[in-house]
Amino acid sequence: MWQADTFNPTLIDKEFGFAEDLGMYSMRIFLHDLAYSQDPTGFKSRLNTVLGLAAKHGLRPMITFFDSCWNPYPVSGKQPQPTKGTMLSAWSQSPGAKSLLNSTDWARLKTYVTDVIGTFANDNRVLIWDLWNEPENTNGGSYNHVEPPNKVQLVDQLLPQVFDWARSVNPIQPLTSAPFGSDYLKGQWTPTEQIQVNNSDVITFHNYAPPSDYENHIVALQKLGRPVICSEYMARPTGSTFVTHLPIGKKYNVGMYNWAFVNGKTECNLPWDSWQNPYVQFQPQEWFHEVFRKDGTPYLVEETNLIKRYNGCPKGYQSSVDNWTCYYGSSSPLSWADAEVTCRAQGAYLATVNSVFENADIASYLSKNYSSCNSFSIGLYSHYGDWIWSNYATSTFRFWKSGYPTNDTNALCVVLNQDGSWSNQPCTNTQCYVCSF
Repeated sequence: MWQADTFNPTLIDKEFGFAEDLGMYSMRIFLHDLAYSQDPTGFKSRLNTVLGLAAKHGLRPMITFFDSCWNPYPVSGKQPQPTKGTMLSAWSQSPGAKSLLNSTDWARLKTYVTDVIGTFANDNRVLIWDLWNEPENTNGGSYNHVEPPNKVQLVDQLLPQVFDWARSVNPIQPLTSAPFGSDYLKGQWTPTEQIQVNNSDVITFHNYAPPSDYENHIVALQKLGRPVICSEYMARPTGSTFVTHLPIGKKYNVGMYNWAFVNGKTECNLPWDSWQNPYVQFQPQEWFHEVFRKDGTPYLVEETNLIKRYNGCPKGYQSSVDNWTCYYGSSSPLSWADAEVTCRAQGAYLATVNSVFENADIASYLSKNYSSCNSFSIGLYSHYGDWIWSNYATSTFRFWKSGYPTNDTNALCVVLNQDGSWSNQPCTNTQCYVCSF
């Protein structure tokens, strides 16, 4: 991502747009020391470009410097192609084993940290500096057989210095590093975890366990009296999902970063056991991580709709009646059928209205935002003489305009007028419309 010949701002911009559509306000982005060292000026220029693209989409990234996960022998230049059927097979650690083992190379790492953070130390586009990802991870099941036997001890020597280097340039952004294990739930902090928690302005943690365990981590860490962010979660088969965990995060006012976003070279739709049993012929029954397919369609529309609801229905309106339903109006005239197809492509239906309060709420939203439209198609239509909703809702609420519905056999589709009343008209009429989910 960070080398000049593979830097792709067009793709980055596109994928940031997916995040904006979900209402996300931050993304976690990993750097690499070798990409910086081969071209410091170009590296910082590319990071500046990424921050600009992120800001365009309302995102303030968490920037991660070092990472103890996966291949301990990184190289600069052309990167290896991923191993088919194996997650994160081309991901490299930073710093690599050679740098860890050679303390004379740590001066290079200091330059990397102080130059990058110093350059952006007063830049509000950066939310937080994540200095080291899972420093105690020795990569059991993948690269543990080629890791330095004293890796964690070396990290424990370097990590406090990394915090000192970062603070020496006086960034306005907070610093953090997330503990890898969970011994702290029992009050048993490892030396690495003690370094992390003693130096972090914001407490971050990783958790891929079911909801009760996730909640226990939050409760334990909030006792430290600092803001808490879960910087990794969401692995569907382990019981860590958007459905189960977002309500807990909201309950405790905890920020949350799911691991992986768009399915691509990293193949994070594959599970951890793909290192032992590559998914070459068949894909897993259920995706492990990832939210979007390569073409930008959601893996599960139900998940992306849920995220939008928790983020206040970005680019639309969240019902003030139930504080949950999302509405999206459009001033582009379409026939009723085409409007329904367009809504469904977004994981929604033409709007359903369940009460006089909802009707007034929707009408108010539409009149304020789409004053050029006199009426809007909603999801009610006539089917063999019965008025039914396109999403098969059972709501019997109706708010007909005086004299409606007419008996015109061609007027089978319903619109919501600017005054909140409903009338029926031919389904072929092109009309503004409103979707809901």
